[in-house]
Amino acid sequence: MLIQEYINSLKEQFNNFFYLKEKRENIFQVYAPLYHSDGDMMDIFLTEIPEKGLVRISDFGLTLMRLSYSFDIDTPNKEKIFNKILAENSIQNNSGNLFIDVKPEYIYHGLMQFAQAVSKITNMRLYKREVIHSLFFEMLDEFIMTKLQKYNPQKRFYPIPDHEEYEVDYCFNHRRRPIYLFGVNNAANARLTTISCQKFIAEKLTFRSLVVLENLDVIGKKDQARLMSAADKQFPSLEEFQKHAEEFIERESQLN
Repeated sequence: MLIQEYINSLKEQFNNFFYLKEKRENIFQVYAPLYHSDGDMMDIFLTEIPEKGLVRISDFGLTLMRLSYSFDIDTPNKEKIFNKILAENSIQNNSGNLFIDVKPEYIYHGLMQFAQAVSKITNMRLYKREVIHSLFFEMLDEFIMTKLQKYNPQKRFYPIPDHEEYEVDYCFNHRRRPIYLFGVNNAANARLTTISCQKFIAEKLTFRSLVVLENLDVIGKKDQARLMSAADKQFPSLEEFQKHAEEFIERESQLN
């Protein structure tokens, strides 16, 4: 057997804390000091592929099952992060079964590489808020450029020539009175948006300002109040914007 030839070496590399338990024919569960952040041992299995002279390290879908209890990979951007983790660690995904094929002499290195990927994937749930926060502008951009494409959105629009400090995230310029859309996910964005809207009003530009907040918690009450007084319309969350954006733009278009 390919694996048995390297058992002693593996035990030595894991300081004698390593053994295999055959679960089914040619499927061996790994018992080694490879743990999840909560202390549970990782579910890792070895399977020989004798015709290729390789050993497959896999999880039989248990990593994603564990993750699903508290975190869903249910958006293109979350999938992008998930696939990036797999690619960085050379892990394959076959309908949820994660695996990597290695030569028998590299089982230890393969196990460490596989465990690192599993740890990153399962920890996506611990950083749920941070992951979503970092994806806010990607998710906003994806929605606008797919669902609102018929309104000809223009990214990074500068209403005042030679004044790039007053930037609009998206301009919907399909109508006589354009809509200037600003994404806000922190206090700095909120204040810059307020200043920009006030500047455009002072310059007597014809426009409607639209603010999409990541959620109301990202800015304090004073920033909320200033933003509310400067902007024509605010959506309190990206989710609300996604639900009602088209309805709002259509209604605005009819006012022209």
